[in-house]
Amino acid sequence: MEGMQALTEAIGQQTKVLASLVQERKQMPAENGWLHTKAPATVWTATRLHGLGGIFSGAGLERDIITAMVRPRGILSVLPRIPSVIEDPRFGALTGYTATTGDEPDSACDDAPAGYVKACELTAQFGLIRRDTQTIEMDQVMLRANRGDHTDLILRGRVLGLQNVQPSGLNEQQILNIHTMSEMVGAAVQVERVLNTGAWTSTAAGNYGFPGLDFQIATGQVDATTNTACPALDSDIKDFGLNDVCGNTLDIVEYLSMLEHYLRWNAESMGLDPVQHVIVLRMPLWYELSACWPCRYMSNRCTDFSAGGNLNVINDESNVRMRDDMRNRMVIPINGTEYPVIVDTGIFEHNNANNASLAAGQFASTIYMVPLTITGNFPVTYMEYIDYRGAQIDTNLLRGTQEYFWTDNGMFSWAWEFIKWCYKGALKIEPRVVLRTPQLAGKIENVRYSPLQHLREPDPASPYHSDGGVSLRSPATRYSVWL
Repeated sequence: MEGMQALTEAIGQQTKVLASLVQERKQMPAENGWLHTKAPATVWTATRLHGLGGIFSGAGLERDIITAMVRPRGILSVLPRIPSVIEDPRFGALTGYTATTGDEPDSACDDAPAGYVKACELTAQFGLIRRDTQTIEMDQVMLRANRGDHTDLILRGRVLGLQNVQPSGLNEQQILNIHTMSEMVGAAVQVERVLNTGAWTSTAAGNYGFPGLDFQIATGQVDATTNTACPALDSDIKDFGLNDVCGNTLDIVEYLSMLEHYLRWNAESMGLDPVQHVIVLRMPLWYELSACWPCRYMSNRCTDFSAGGNLNVINDESNVRMRDDMRNRMVIPINGTEYPVIVDTGIFEHNNANNASLAAGQFASTIYMVPLTITGNFPVTYMEYIDYRGAQIDTNLLRGTQEYFWTDNGMFSWAWEFIKWCYKGALKIEPRVVLRTPQLAGKIENVRYSPLQHLREPDPASPYHSDGGVSLRSPATRYSVWL
């Protein structure tokens, strides 16, 4: 009886703690919703799946749990992952030969004009992304509210989206029934969100410390050692001036065709062809672009200027068939070549809240042309990461103080902190996105579009992100002579 009384008191104390956490979250600003606040590793703060207050402990809950969470999508799913322990790399590029100096020779053995070879070096910088789990209490994870609290729930759907940058060993099917797996997957979701946007918008001096592709696909390239200008490595940057993607002021076919023509000329002239390029843009922009591309592409430069009309008649069925084919196969024909299209939710999007030049319902973002490989299938755009396997010799000496382990060939590092019966995990990755050939990359900035309806977004900071629900439930009311 004494043991039962102690257990009852412990459960009662746990209920008070949970009630206190609920009250704290209710006092948070509305925009924060039900976000958890980090606490010391001595108090349970993790989302309780089962037991009193568990979000899946309701009696009669159906076994199948269906996800309604939008996952990130983007270029990171197709980029190679390469381990590295080089902090300050140098990527060399031969930029050309100087003009000659000297006079033409009068005889065969006189000195003739001569020149010098020129080169530039690019570099890259690792960043740091860290996310923690909430605190879990070991002797609470097995508790169930009652016999109606089942732990055989089945997840229908997925919560992780970037297939190439997910920590392995995580079982999404277990996040409904096992607290530790739920927290580990939750930390991975947060890291995935950062990587999705950081791959484009992260800055070398920002929170994550590595430059995204938007800052590497740029003009003004310089030598990494001397800061000497290297215009031969400049990307092709075009500005659409916030004109509509399907409007009549500027022609998106002209811009994309010239971008492709310019970059292909670079590749062929530099002996780097064949280059595997991809077109990367946001899904709402792709939807609008693919709607008008068939007609614009087939009628480009076919205008009767004297009459102000079009010389050719476009068959509506052909337009629809081409549009549907582009969308279904995720390809776009440019100058007679089909290019794969990657939709990326991490690309920055302008709207009327962050850009005063846009009206409500108008958006603008960038269309990128990114080289993945060059001749010989040599990768030129990829993700590198610090290889944590190299620390294994040292961390083996720390057993008994803190538990470390790595996954995915050293890409992710997990650390676990234990205080008596409480523990919490920490996830770390130190990545960088490398673009070896910026001269083969380009972008069209400030392309405006006005979709009938904006799609849901995976980023919680977006006004188009939807979640809802609760992270904690109040335990059912109980009555007893001893309460």
